[in-house]
Amino acid sequence: MMSLRLQLGIIFIMLVVAGSIVHFLRRKRIDFRYALAWLFVDIIIIVMAIFPQAMVGLSDILGVASPVNMVLFVGLCLALVVIFSLSMSVSRLADKVRKLSQEIAIIRKDMFDGDNRVREEIKGNGGEAE
Repeated sequence: MMSLRLQLGIIFIMLVVAGSIVHFLRRKRIDFRYALAWLFVDIIIIVMAIFPQAMVGLSDILGVASPVNMVLFVGLCLALVVIFSLSMSVSRLADKVRKLSQEIAIIRKDMFDGDNRVREEIKGNGGEAE
């Protein structure tokens, strides 16, 4: 059983974390979808702190031996969800970086080829005038 002091401490810390997430979201230091994931985790922790008996009931229903193991399992599942969403974003961003690098290389090649053509035309026109 959790003491009232511990419950209040966890709730206070999680409210500070939620406020920080909202602050970072307003300052555009975190993307909206990541903020939602972290707020979801934050809310789950607050609910578990307010209703610690829910973990006991849930662990009994799922057949987990101890509520502490249930808390660790829920934490692991939430961490995996956040890690998976971050992995998808990193993959998407890596693909965008690769495509942008290729486009920049093509643009630079076109600029270099165009610059060389202009120089050749200037040399060609200069040679004919003399």
